[in-house]
Amino acid sequence: MAISTYTVLDSMAWARRFAFNRPLGIGNSIEPAKTSANLVMQAILSPPFRWIWNSQEQTFTCSTVAASVGLTGNVSVTNDVITLNAVLPNLGVGQVGILSGFTVTAALPLNGQIFSVLTNTGTVITGQIDTPNLVATAATNGVVTAATTQDYTLAVPNFGHIQRSSVLDITRAPASKWIELAVKDTLALESNTARPQFISPTTEDGSGNVTFRVQPAPDKAYPITMRIQNSATLITSLNQTWAPLPDYMSYIYNWGFLSLMWSFADDPRAPTASQRFVAHLLSRQSGLTAIERNVFLNNWHDLTQFEIATEQQGSSARGV
Repeated sequence: MAISTYTVLDSMAWARRFAFNRPLGIGNSIEPAKTSANLVMQAILSPPFRWIWNSQEQTFTCSTVAASVGLTGNVSVTNDVITLNAVLPNLGVGQVGILSGFTVTAALPLNGQIFSVLTNTGTVITGQIDTPNLVATAATNGVVTAATTQDYTLAVPNFGHIQRSSVLDITRAPASKWIELAVKDTLALESNTARPQFISPTTEDGSGNVTFRVQPAPDKAYPITMRIQNSATLITSLNQTWAPLPDYMSYIYNWGFLSLMWSFADDPRAPTASQRFVAHLLSRQSGLTAIERNVFLNNWHDLTQFEIATEQQGSSARGV
């Protein structure tokens, strides 16, 4: 973990000297300093940037058999929400389950129905289901099964985005071989089985549990590893440090912070501070493609409008 001792208040004390001692955090909301610090933090920690001090490694092993379990109590459906007493922790929020094994009655048409998980406490599962309102009794003979072997739920606090992912091809002889997976924004379910080639984050339950989907469905128990970049920490107090940003990057985020402070004050020096922030940040990150650099630049310029202001000033100077 990188050392972070520099606080937002320290940045404010520095910036005020360049802003004619204007107050930068006003009232209980301590704005605009608080939001400005968060904007700079998010810009540095968002794609396409990759930092070794802001990453984690996550692993899982694929399964060729869908997780399945029998119910331990009654099942009910109200307003298209099904409630199941079932211990199936691997069935994460957003994953799809299939119901089977019920006694077939007109009042309980659940066999073959699918549902999307809304919550899973570990003992009770709720899900969205398209079926008439029912209240079932003595339904302990029912079975809930994960609809696919493509989805895997992991505890990933502060998940930001997948940087890189690899699968171990255990079919290679004489030795297994790591092969990189293509990271996608989203993937569909499919029945074809083979060594996975793609991976994507699918859902997040709000408690740090993220479901990842591979494609195609695995035909063997392939180990998979992911290098994940963490999301930005929310700054709520001026006494907070800039963690996880390390102290040695203060020359970067201070210029970004100052550029926004000057912008709020309509100070014409704001684009200059922004240019220094961008230059220092890009010089610190190696390996970015031209497209990745342009994505960041466009996003930052759209946020600050500094590039537009500079172009307008240039046009006025030329009499265009």
